[in-house]
Amino acid sequence: MKPSNSRDYNLFQAVIFKVRGLAMVPMLVLLTLFPRWETENVWLIYGLGVPVFLGGIWIRVWSQRHLRYRLKTDARLAVTGPYAHVRNPVYIGNTLILCGLALLCELPWAVPLMALWAAAIYSVAVRFEENRLLKRYGDEYQRYMRCVPRWIPSIQMLVPTAAESDLGVSWFSAARVEWQCALLLALPIFKELVIH
Repeated sequence: MKPSNSRDYNLFQAVIFKVRGLAMVPMLVLLTLFPRWETENVWLIYGLGVPVFLGGIWIRVWSQRHLRYRLKTDARLAVTGPYAHVRNPVYIGNTLILCGLALLCELPWAVPLMALWAAAIYSVAVRFEENRLLKRYGDEYQRYMRCVPRWIPSIQMLVPTAAESDLGVSWFSAARVEWQCALLLALPIFKELVIH
């Protein structure tokens, strides 16, 4: 039997959850300051890097329309939009942003490294987050977990949901709270103009 003052979560998971954003800083520093094995392939850098980076931002904005956490509107379990297809779209968006930055920083070899780093951090953080959501939403979240995969949506789940149009949160409002993501473009620009 557990003592009454014990916590129902893993301390390591709680710490990783709390610092998950800061945990990406070493990867951003690596992308910005590492000058070796760069490519000058413009099609790879811009043709793939820009769409992957912007795709990550788009997923974050789409998620924000449904999550509403940073919009400070009514708090409820997000189950529409990207959350109807996968439980952690923000982390997927973040991973795409990191991979896009690796390409924009002319380091395509770093794309798998970025993806693995993000997967390691977010797979630990999400365990803590899921326990918290189970406590907050109980059976509702339990049903959601059974129906919606954590990371990879099934093909039939990619059909748009009927609830998509009934949001009350505009794309502009959601994009406004995600503006800091675009600032990450300063890293490849800084690398190109200052480091080189």
